[in-house]
Amino acid sequence: MEEMKPGPLSGVTILDFTWVLAGPFATRTLADMGAYVIKVERYKDGTNERHLPLIVEHEGVKQSSYNINCNRGKKSICINLKEPKGMELIHELIKKCDVLMENFAPGVMDRLKLDYDSVKKINPKIIYCSVSCFGHWGPYSHKPGYDMIAQGASGWTDQSEIPQIAPVSIGDMTASIHAATAICSALYCREKTGIGQNIDISMMDCLFSFHENTLPWYLLTSAIGKPVEPPRIGRLHPGYAPYGIYKCKNGYIVIASLTQPRWEGIVHAMGEKYKWLFDEPRAASVSIRCTQENAPFIHQLVEEWTMSCESAEEAERILEKYEVPCLRTRTIKELADNDEHVKAREMMVEIEQPFVGKMKMYGSPLKMSETPCCVRGHGPLLGEHTREVLGGVLKYGKEQIDALYAGGVLFQEPAVEMLEKK
Repeated sequence: MEEMKPGPLSGVTILDFTWVLAGPFATRTLADMGAYVIKVERYKDGTNERHLPLIVEHEGVKQSSYNINCNRGKKSICINLKEPKGMELIHELIKKCDVLMENFAPGVMDRLKLDYDSVKKINPKIIYCSVSCFGHWGPYSHKPGYDMIAQGASGWTDQSEIPQIAPVSIGDMTASIHAATAICSALYCREKTGIGQNIDISMMDCLFSFHENTLPWYLLTSAIGKPVEPPRIGRLHPGYAPYGIYKCKNGYIVIASLTQPRWEGIVHAMGEKYKWLFDEPRAASVSIRCTQENAPFIHQLVEEWTMSCESAEEAERILEKYEVPCLRTRTIKELADNDEHVKAREMMVEIEQPFVGKMKMYGSPLKMSETPCCVRGHGPLLGEHTREVLGGVLKYGKEQIDALYAGGVLFQEPAVEMLEKK
């Protein structure tokens, strides 16, 4: 990869005990920001992400798209924690790290004696971040949990007309971004005070705090003694209009118009047939249109018009002429292959992945002018950076590291040696 500017977290070292998504996505974000992220993987077996689909084999090496996406730019080390020397290496690394992050179920790190209190004794200034489904205290904290559990627990599944799984692991990813934000805040605080701290992130908490209007709706009406349970959401918003995903002859278009000038633009775009809406009491103002009583009426008319257009593209062109916020919906394939905006924003970049060659990958959504956040490395092979980390961070010599491999303390997959010979 070509030389790039240091990121905002250049010089920060993170010991990464995360797995699946809620933790790895957070440390991936921190790696994009320039942090040196040391990914600790299970002895010989590797992290869970390596076994998730889609797995492909190329040039004799199996790799997971899930793992490449979650762990790009990180340094993979593979240490046998059942060996005393393996745990000794972890303790030595803790002394050198700024942050330790984990997202196991509560109790797992305690059994390894790598809980916050134990780690704090090794490095008093450590910032220790845990992510779990329900957090480390509270009545649900003992329950095992994944993203789907957090969606159900937080009320997200109850918001849809038909209960369904979100198309992405929103509990994991929301918790990840909250964790990354908290870690950056804790680093800033430590810079001023010299004090480390423990961070406890709950996936349920994060999703619960993201209820934009459903929960506030209920809370406000409860405060005046007239509680109203919010309606469930479908393709068309039950209380906002025009606000939804509208059918066209060849696909869909999203339209969002919650101001009076935008609404007038929509009526003009719809043409003479719909000019009567300017005098329609049910469409007189934003507060009248955006009600459960009147929104369905507005939706019906707008979709009647979008279906009368030749295509979603035509509807988009007409609406844009009147400056109406809208967009024909994009497909995943279209975004990956030829969306001009994605390309211009560097949200689809190319990296060199070992044994794969050049492949596209998400760019970083964090755009910073002086300390850029970007892809800073490929998805690592299992144990690919063990020698680099032990030699660079702990100053171990080659003979010491060789002895640890021979003693069953360290491991690297055969592909690492193949890569070194390339």
